[in-house]
Amino acid sequence: MKKKIVVCDDDAIILNVLELALKNEFREVYLVLKSRELIATIEEIDPDILILDIDMPWISGDDILRELRTSEKHRNIPVIMMSASSRGKQIAYECGADAFLAKPFELDDLFLLVDKMGSA
Repeated sequence: MKKKIVVCDDDAIILNVLELALKNEFREVYLVLKSRELIATIEEIDPDILILDIDMPWISGDDILRELRTSEKHRNIPVIMMSASSRGKQIAYECGADAFLAKPFELDDLFLLVDKMGSA
């Protein structure tokens, strides 16, 4: 079953790698480079899963997730947060993430989380 996945990261290389990897797993993948465009993309796509970097310019991933968790329409979107920060895991769970991946991570670990969240 195809899953609509939105990935938001301010690093274009990471976005490209994740797009190729996730599409190879037969999923619809939508990329957002600028965090300030993410909410509009979520409104348009209505994703099954969101993969979100924490440390981004404009609007941080944790601020975006806090906003989503207060939205009636989007509060239940499963969110995987990722970060290279030593505090990333703590930040992710404090703002309501469903899962966390420390950068760099193995793609197999990401696939397992996506599969788990997509079947929940």
